[in-house]
Amino acid sequence: MVAIMRYRFKWTLVTGLCCLTTWVLYCNQIAYVNTLNTTMPKLTKRRIAIGQTEPTNHIRYSVKGDPVQHIAFIKVHKAASTTIENIFLRYGYEHDLTFALPRKKDRGGIKLLKKQNIIPIPNNKHIDIFCTHVRFDRDDFSSMLPNDTVHIGIVREPFSQFESSIRFLRQKAVIDIPGKNPVYEYLAHNDKHMKTGGDRIPTTYNFMSYDFGFPIDLFWKTDYNAMQDYLLQLNEDFDIVLVMEFLDESIVLMRRVLNWDLRYVLYGKLNAKKNIDPRLKFGPNEEKLYQNWAKLDYALYYFFLQKHKERIRNQPPDFFEELAYFRETRTKYDNFCSALMSDDKNTAKLSFEGSAWNKPFVVTREHCEKLYIHDVTFINILKRRHLQLLNE
Repeated sequence: MVAIMRYRFKWTLVTGLCCLTTWVLYCNQIAYVNTLNTTMPKLTKRRIAIGQTEPTNHIRYSVKGDPVQHIAFIKVHKAASTTIENIFLRYGYEHDLTFALPRKKDRGGIKLLKKQNIIPIPNNKHIDIFCTHVRFDRDDFSSMLPNDTVHIGIVREPFSQFESSIRFLRQKAVIDIPGKNPVYEYLAHNDKHMKTGGDRIPTTYNFMSYDFGFPIDLFWKTDYNAMQDYLLQLNEDFDIVLVMEFLDESIVLMRRVLNWDLRYVLYGKLNAKKNIDPRLKFGPNEEKLYQNWAKLDYALYYFFLQKHKERIRNQPPDFFEELAYFRETRTKYDNFCSALMSDDKNTAKLSFEGSAWNKPFVVTREHCEKLYIHDVTFINILKRRHLQLLNE
């Protein structure tokens, strides 16, 4: 009888502890859900900012402080850099900022950022924005730009950048090779076909590294320690390096670095692909050969791709909410402008309500014209305005 009583007591005690544990876990679960409900951002509320009916005064504009207005952008060839350049050209034009502009006519870039290569700056002004093609040189940039200049670069997966360069620029070193597969022939017998540029570096690979200012000797010898040292220095020099394969994420990150209203970083599609040449093949065999020749570009790309991923992980919880809003707004902006510019008589306007990242704004035909304008044409417009200031 005593044994039975002890067994019942132990069973009751165990059952009670289990019930108590279950209740505590349930209460903790409810508390956790309530915490999520109060702390997680509400995407649906902010999405109302695109053409919905909720008044804009219900949406708090969270961009505070002064926007960055001193910018240096390394316009890397065939890496969506014209799209990014257009963002800076539009912003600087609208805010009447001073650009460093190529001295030579109809040039979209310069070899080095030196006084003799740009149009003189008015005496009472300094360079606010530099965003054309150039080879990065730390000393030149330091001497020509304000101390608080934000440095921005961009990289692209090297083989796709090589393909784009060959297809779009029609580089003769490859195009002029006879046969059914000139790309493979070029890469397999590079010593026979390779062409070099003014600095005696190859014109078809490691060109991103050339734009980022890698020492010339690294183009001809493999020195991993020197490569790593230069990459670490670039990481110190640049405030942010965008990654073309994650362009929207990169632009949202850039907006946060610049502390700009989101409307200024909306972009349109530029430099569409030209007609496909069936002779130009870019498959696995060509890619494997290319990797042997473009070691600098691959090191550069994967270094800053890793930095990009780290930066994403360190963003506050609202980053992906802003990213979704940016994509939705950009698409609507681009589609509107594309339709508007196809009809010369169309004078429609598009209004956007405010959000946490932008104040209310209106898109007009003038905005759309600047969205799609050719970069050299835009630079020439800026040159004329710049020269008027010099002549005053």
